[in-house]
Amino acid sequence: MTHMSSDDYVTGKRMCEDMTAEAFESDFPKVTGRTVKNVGGEDPPDLIALIDDIETGVELTAIMAADAEDIVLGMHRLAKQKHEKYDRRGLFGGRPMILLGHLTWPPIGTKERENLTMEAMYRAMATYPALWDVWEEVDSMYDPSDFDGFGFSEIWLMDDGMKYSSRRDPRAPADFFCFAPSEKGGFWEFERKRRPPYWHLYAGH
Repeated sequence: MTHMSSDDYVTGKRMCEDMTAEAFESDFPKVTGRTVKNVGGEDPPDLIALIDDIETGVELTAIMAADAEDIVLGMHRLAKQKHEKYDRRGLFGGRPMILLGHLTWPPIGTKERENLTMEAMYRAMATYPALWDVWEEVDSMYDPSDFDGFGFSEIWLMDDGMKYSSRRDPRAPADFFCFAPSEKGGFWEFERKRRPPYWHLYAGH
C-alpha cells in the first residue's frame, strides 16, 4: 500500500485551496455582483482578496456533507473551530475576514472504488447532494443567530462541483449560501434553466 507523505498532503491541500480561490474569484462576482481580485495568501488566512476594493482575508475550508443537516451542523462546527483558532492568534480586527466553506462529497472508499465502473462511480457520487438540491432544507434548518459572534465578517458556503456547475463555463457559476451576516443570509445563485446531473457528461466514456 502506498501512503501519502506529509509533503504530498500539503501540496494536495494547497492545490485544492488554489482551485477554490480561483472559483471564488471567478464566480462570487457573477452571483453577488461584488468584485473580487485575489492578491495573495498568508497562513492564516489562506487568501487575501480585494472584495469591492477592500482588503479582506478569506479562510478556505472544505466541508464534507451528505445531506442538509450535515451542511448546517458542519458549517457551525467549522465556524466555531476557526473562530477559536483565529481568536487565539489575535487575527480578528485587522481587516474584514470571511470564512468560505467549500462543499465536497464524503470520500468513496478505495475498495468500493475498485469495484465500480467509471459510470457506476459517478452514479454513486451523484447520490450526494449539490447545494442546489438541498438549499431549501438548509434554509429552513439554519438559524442566523447561531452564527453570530464568531468574529468573521461573513460566513459563506460555495458549491462549484461538476454536478450542476462549472467555473469553466460562465453560464454556470457556483452556487452560494450565506450563513452570516443575517442581512445577506440565504441561498445565492446565478439562475439558469437547466442543471443536468453531471454524471451524464461521463457516461459512455
